[in-house]
Amino acid sequence: MRHRSRRPEPWPAALLILAAAAVVVLVARLIAGGTARQVDAMLLPQHGAQATAAPVETGAPHGDGLPTPIVLGYYEGGANGAGYEDLRADAHLLSGIVPDWYTIWADGSITGQPDERVLDYARSHNLWVFALVQQNQLGGQVLGPLLESPVASRRAMEGMLALCEEEGYDGVNLDFEGVPPRDRAAYTSFVGQLSALLHRYGYYVTLSVPAETADEPGNSWTGAYDYKALGRAADLVMIMAYDQHYAGGTPGPIAASSWVQQVASFAAQTIPSARVVLGIPLYGYDWGSGTAAGLSYAAFRQLALEHGQSPSAQDLVYWQDGVEHVAYYEGLQGFEGQVEVASGYALRGIVLWRLGLEDPSIWSYLSGP
Repeated sequence: MRHRSRRPEPWPAALLILAAAAVVVLVARLIAGGTARQVDAMLLPQHGAQATAAPVETGAPHGDGLPTPIVLGYYEGGANGAGYEDLRADAHLLSGIVPDWYTIWADGSITGQPDERVLDYARSHNLWVFALVQQNQLGGQVLGPLLESPVASRRAMEGMLALCEEEGYDGVNLDFEGVPPRDRAAYTSFVGQLSALLHRYGYYVTLSVPAETADEPGNSWTGAYDYKALGRAADLVMIMAYDQHYAGGTPGPIAASSWVQQVASFAAQTIPSARVVLGIPLYGYDWGSGTAAGLSYAAFRQLALEHGQSPSAQDLVYWQDGVEHVAYYEGLQGFEGQVEVASGYALRGIVLWRLGLEDPSIWSYLSGP
């Protein structure tokens, strides 16, 4: 899906401040075509557990051409879920989607299938599409061997290039969660080499990375993500500013405004702000016994009504079968605050996790008065 030219469209009033604040790099986008290529040996220097980060020049963004502000939505599933109806209803407020269809494995293979109906809809509505290639379940069990093997890494890069060429994506989005801290340099090198390859053929490389408030290379969850180096190699870095309180932990806000401020501040200090996209959660959690259950806005609202509480509240406490439950959902108020944070730090835009879970009033907010 090469977007060689686009008709400018007016942005929603609520996001105009992002455009005014963002730093726009007006460089022509590299365009190329053809069938899937083999990774050129010159793009793949020694790579593995002992590798150092690739020189940033090899992966430096090939150009811009992306909208400002950019409003993206993660998309999960096919054309029969709630996300598809949201896409159909609100595509005019989105710049593009990041569909979650592909999983990467330790040997570099990529599995998954696109939903052609969703792709056709995106094409017909001039939306950017970045294929999400993820491993967020098995973490280091898969990503350690993948990044430490030159053969597996090469296969993964070839596979991502093939996806772009065969399905017409504008690029990829890497959601590699749980990369072992020991593989920090290997992950940075992988991103640099992938960028060098995909940029050569006119595709974008975007990343989904955990939220950080400081660089802690030894941190078991965030230590592998060198914001400064990754921000030089990738076209967009999507900061997953959510799960401040996570399903397996104690109850609390998913993305409290004070914490999101810290996350955005650190990102803006270490990555060019025109490449930073703030991830905003559209979900909540219900903590009871054991791991919390995920909540959509509709589910949270139903819980509140069932227990005689205001559905506009951000949190509620109730008892069920003798167990105390604490549920949080940020809602419109939290959403507005996070858009304001993105604006205040002159970030490129926002990305929503995920379409179909949201408080419907966010679309009215984005569309302006």
